[in-house]
Amino acid sequence: MRTAFDLSQSNDQHGAASPTDRPIAPRERVLQIACGLFAEAGFHGTHLREVCRRAGANVAEVYYYFQSKERLYEAVIMEAGRRLLAQNGNLQASRRLPPEERLLKLVESLLQRLSAEGAWIAKVLAREWVDPTCGAHNYAASGLERDFVLLQAVMRDLLGAKADTEAIRLYALSLIGECVFYCLAGENLQHPLTQLAVGLPSLPRLARFLTQRSLRILEPERTVLVRDR
Repeated sequence: MRTAFDLSQSNDQHGAASPTDRPIAPRERVLQIACGLFAEAGFHGTHLREVCRRAGANVAEVYYYFQSKERLYEAVIMEAGRRLLAQNGNLQASRRLPPEERLLKLVESLLQRLSAEGAWIAKVLAREWVDPTCGAHNYAASGLERDFVLLQAVMRDLLGAKADTEAIRLYALSLIGECVFYCLAGENLQHPLTQLAVGLPSLPRLARFLTQRSLRILEPERTVLVRDR
């Protein structure tokens, strides 16, 4: 089933197939399968025997690679953070753009990383916000830290040096939360909340909507700060 963003959906193994068609090492395959299962069912709803069945492994192998279910879950959360960080490095190339365009690039990048093959990451992040497990939520948060810093920087450029630091942090956190929410909605088209919107726009249009809405919210503060100079 395709998502609301018209992006290719991950297969039922959530990325277990190698994009380069190279043989997947047993540890990597177990981790990839675990990413999808923990995202769908959470820590308590995921059973190691099901991970093993889908990965073509046995429980002894899982314990050899990860020592315990808790350590496997930690590895999943760390993988989510690693992918979020690894895929947003090209954002540095947009530093010389006007702040409005940089904000759009940041929103587009985050939506892309949390959609399609990365949809499991959005699900894991949401579960960790609601029910932190094994102290692994710090790993998930670290994956969004660069986005959080870059969003604050562009909002500081929009509002100026006199802008309230706490307000900027809240604006940045709210925008991250919206991106996670819409990516989850795109994976749950039959959910009543999603259906209230009568379908979701394409990912580029959604990015523009969120960016323009943020700019409209920031505009009154920009006007006040300009007057106070």
